[in-house]
Amino acid sequence: MRTVRLAEDERRYVSLAGLRMRGWTGALVHRLLGPPDRLSVNPRARAAPQVRLYRVERVEAAERGEAFLRGHTRRAGPAAPGGGPDPADIPDPPGIAGVREGEGP
Repeated sequence: MRTVRLAEDERRYVSLAGLRMRGWTGALVHRLLGPPDRLSVNPRARAAPQVRLYRVERVEAAERGEAFLRGHTRRAGPAAPGGGPDPADIPDPPGIAGVREGEGP
């Protein structure tokens, strides 16, 4: 995770992109962190929207909380890699049971 240390206050911050790399979703950021602690000029393009920065201490405290863990595991559904039900637990559709791959009509 890339953090930014600002000279003005010597605190470390993480951007929204950094949060996403840590497994945060937009909904979790909104619900658990709320508004950003600081807005900064976008280093890639000054005309772009400001970068939302969150204090690392607040982020780490939220990640230790139960609400983050619940929200984080809820995300591991069928859309997440490796998530969803085990294929062995899914029943065969009617009329296909017992047919091997490559056989049949």
